[in-house]
Amino acid sequence: MTLAQFLRLLNGVCFFFVISTVVTQLSMERDGFDCYTNDMSRQINKERTRRRLLQAILKSIQRSGHGTLTTGRVAQLAGVAQPTFYVHFRSMDQALEQVAEWVAQELSPGLNPKASAELNQAADVLEEAVLKCTRSLVRDRKVAEVFLRNRRDQTSALGRRWSVLTGSLRERMRQIVVQVRPDIAPREAALHAELLVSIIFGLAEAHLDGRVDDLGRATATASRAIVASVLTTSPVADAA
Repeated sequence: MTLAQFLRLLNGVCFFFVISTVVTQLSMERDGFDCYTNDMSRQINKERTRRRLLQAILKSIQRSGHGTLTTGRVAQLAGVAQPTFYVHFRSMDQALEQVAEWVAQELSPGLNPKASAELNQAADVLEEAVLKCTRSLVRDRKVAEVFLRNRRDQTSALGRRWSVLTGSLRERMRQIVVQVRPDIAPREAALHAELLVSIIFGLAEAHLDGRVDDLGRATATASRAIVASVLTTSPVADAA
């Protein structure tokens, strides 16, 4: 074999080695991508199933209350096998805690109203806040009914978490009352905040029951009554 023939053979072997290496690397990357894609798909499907179970719990509570909850009933409503429930939750108590947190996250933005910068009239500020909160609460009937029915039950995970949410709403209403009347006494501000929270929940229940159709008119009427009371109440100095 001449030197030239040997060099051509060596080049051919090197070229084959390079091509084989590239093909192997591409195949590994493809397999890795497929594994990543499959893993992502499994995670997405798992989250969808968890959400279906949470929605099934909410539906069951709406229909029969949380005292009759069973894993079998929840799984049936979600359209999955009963053992699937325990893939996502250790117990029904943990599932209820997640339902409570999920509902709180759904409602929190709407129950934390920000007054528009264009509003400078006291009645408009309060009316907008009450209307925003009430409309947000009744947007999903199932969520609203379960929340309003269980928000004061401190024996359940639902009531314990939602009492915190109610407390946040109460504090936001107090801040708006102080915005309307900066010199209002703290005790009066707290009282009017409590009245506003009661109005929001009361209007939501009345609307869900079909007793109040026009939320705009109802919130305007209630808000103006509260504003009149806020503006005429004694300031800090007199209250002291």
